[in-house]
Amino acid sequence: MRKRFSIPALLLLIFASGNTFACDCLWQGPFKSALEDADLVVRGTISQRRGNSTDLIIAQILKGKEYRQDIRLWGKYADECRPELSDFTPGTEWVLALNRIDNPPDTGFDPFRANISFGRQDDYSLSSCRVSWLPVNENRVSGNIVSAPRWQYLDIKKTPVIWSLFEGWFSGEISDDTLAEAARPQSEARQLLNNTRLFLWERDRESGDSD
Repeated sequence: MRKRFSIPALLLLIFASGNTFACDCLWQGPFKSALEDADLVVRGTISQRRGNSTDLIIAQILKGKEYRQDIRLWGKYADECRPELSDFTPGTEWVLALNRIDNPPDTGFDPFRANISFGRQDDYSLSSCRVSWLPVNENRVSGNIVSAPRWQYLDIKKTPVIWSLFEGWFSGEISDDTLAEAARPQSEARQLLNNTRLFLWERDRESGDSD
């Protein structure tokens, strides 16, 4: 005998089924908030993308240890709170706060959909619950580094910050306020003033390194 569902019951069933693969997490904030829990923070370039994974060539390690130059990152999978990887196209450069995959579930690999997987042991994943990726273009870093309204990963109004300034902030040489000021939308006069300050800071930094 064929079962018949009332309209409300059918809608409830559809809603429940949709939620089976829905990510549910609280917003954890800007890139700064991702640093403490990240196993690895790197600057690198995407070499290829396939299914829900992408390969990254590491150019610089900012936090953690990784002896491989090429690593694999895994994105959206079932109800895991990970981003889609559509923007991570080959040739693009990023700063990424990554979590190492330990003990992947036995059900995380489907031989009939080999391109879609939870991820392999010692690969990495990104979290979509916070800003854990920042695009790099022409040696400038964009994104919400020290502040981010709820579910805002990138504010196009902010000015990209030069890499040496970001690197100085990451190492603790530059304060959050200084970085935030550099990222504010700027007039030509303010940009010139900030460039002058940055030049003097870089000169002093290089002078200190050579002592």
